[in-house]
Amino acid sequence: LNLSHLAHLLGEERPFYALQARGLYGDVEPHETFEEAAADYIAEIVQVQPQGPYLLGGFSGGGLIAYEMARQLIAKGEEVQGVLMLDTPAREIPNFSFGDKLSMLMQSAQREGFGILAKKIAARIEWEKEKRRRQEEQGPAGEGANSANFQSRRIGDAFMRALGRYRIPKVPVKVAVFRPKLDVKYRLSGGRLVDSDRNYVREDNFWTPHVGHLQVFEVPGNHDNMVLEPNVRVLVSRLRRVIDGLSRNAGSQEEKKGVTA
Repeated sequence: LNLSHLAHLLGEERPFYALQARGLYGDVEPHETFEEAAADYIAEIVQVQPQGPYLLGGFSGGGLIAYEMARQLIAKGEEVQGVLMLDTPAREIPNFSFGDKLSMLMQSAQREGFGILAKKIAARIEWEKEKRRRQEEQGPAGEGANSANFQSRRIGDAFMRALGRYRIPKVPVKVAVFRPKLDVKYRLSGGRLVDSDRNYVREDNFWTPHVGHLQVFEVPGNHDNMVLEPNVRVLVSRLRRVIDGLSRNAGSQEEKKGVTA
């Protein structure tokens, strides 16, 4: 539902369909792989539109599943005009060395003073207390398993397992990435940039090695509110331009085919 603003603004000009993660409601288990999720979502899509061309998109981790959907559709001989990614990274899960952690601590100390070390220790203690409290609330037998928070957390855990298994393939599809301004908090050896959440960041969201045709657009806001008012209006204006370009290109390709025939 956090994409309802986007759907309303884009859906006035073209049909806009959204897919809900499996397992959010009911007792169905979440998808454990992106390949499985993509296949199930394609099965939903073809009920509305049996044949391409398709235009796919995804927000955050959903962009990876949209990318896998494009791969599977192209493998079936279908046309995919493009994949629109709303701040979707293609990075690996960071595994910082001791030297990396020490470097980040020193950079924090230089910015915020050496009292930052005591703050980090206190924050870690509070995090451990909160984790223990949540476990106690859930109960040893999994009490509270039907709560919305538990369901959402279960889907998130399954997503992270799937992310660890997925190896991003090269797919012959046009990709457009829309992302907020990079949040660079740490600079590590080898030109690595790290954000406040200790994730790697890069201008292209790490997609350059995987796609042949990539566009990257910076939009206002952060990862969470770029799809909300008022930031979403800038996002939609740039989405429209990209979509129009993809549609025009698809139309000219059809005309060329017609002339050749």
